[in-house]
Amino acid sequence: MPKPETRFISSQDGVEVAVHDYGGLGHPTLFVHGTGLVSRMWEPIISELGSDFRAICVDLRAHGATVSPSNVNFFEHRMVADLTAVVDAFDLRDAWVVGHSMGGATSILTSLERPGAFQRAWVYEPIIFEREDDRPEGAFDFVEATKHRRSVFPSRRDALERYGSRPPLNEIHPDCLEAYVHHGFIDQPDGSVKLACDPLLESRAFEQFLQEGWDRLPLVEIEVRVAYGGGGSDRTSTASPGIAERLPSGSVEVFEGSDHFGCFTSLEHTATSLRDWFIQT
Repeated sequence: MPKPETRFISSQDGVEVAVHDYGGLGHPTLFVHGTGLVSRMWEPIISELGSDFRAICVDLRAHGATVSPSNVNFFEHRMVADLTAVVDAFDLRDAWVVGHSMGGATSILTSLERPGAFQRAWVYEPIIFEREDDRPEGAFDFVEATKHRRSVFPSRRDALERYGSRPPLNEIHPDCLEAYVHHGFIDQPDGSVKLACDPLLESRAFEQFLQEGWDRLPLVEIEVRVAYGGGGSDRTSTASPGIAERLPSGSVEVFEGSDHFGCFTSLEHTATSLRDWFIQT
């Protein structure tokens, strides 16, 4: 994998969005991550895609290498502002966009903010639900649990061994997981490593993100492939067909036997799906 050129794009709220551009003559394609993750974990899949894609990986606010204030917020329009800033900085027209989870939802909604910027989107289990006045059962417990997620490890190797040995991250291909650990932690003076996305900020993202996206889905004009894990039973999996149906030009693809991180399970499977969707013959 060639080393990307990393630049920082100014967004709202004092956020400096880290963008990793891998260059090449292929079609400009943005790759966006889910909550608590990093965009560069797409690298092993990008390596499988070949020269038809010019990959541009985007770390949203409080994630990866992006620089953010500690009081940063994660409402949909804030996340869209980050991706829109990248679209404007690169002057993108008819680009492709790939997103997982929150990154998938942000990608879809950015197409409304900048009509013409994206030609097509491929998203895996985008987090866009109908907002409910009452939290779904167990939602508060999940947010509170995220706040207590372990954030410091003696080394990246320790973090990698822990994540790879238990759900849910053990679903991720070892190469993608290693990329996440390599780029998703910050070296500390004592030799330990700390999560780039603080668990308190990650939990804030889970709390704030789901607001208006569901109501805006019928306005999306681009073609969107909504992929999801056929082995998943949580809301992110079961909601995906409904999201595709609500999109005027939405379609679905099932990753049989996979769960919420299924797009990072088989490098070849995901790369084939992306090529089939974007490269029309």
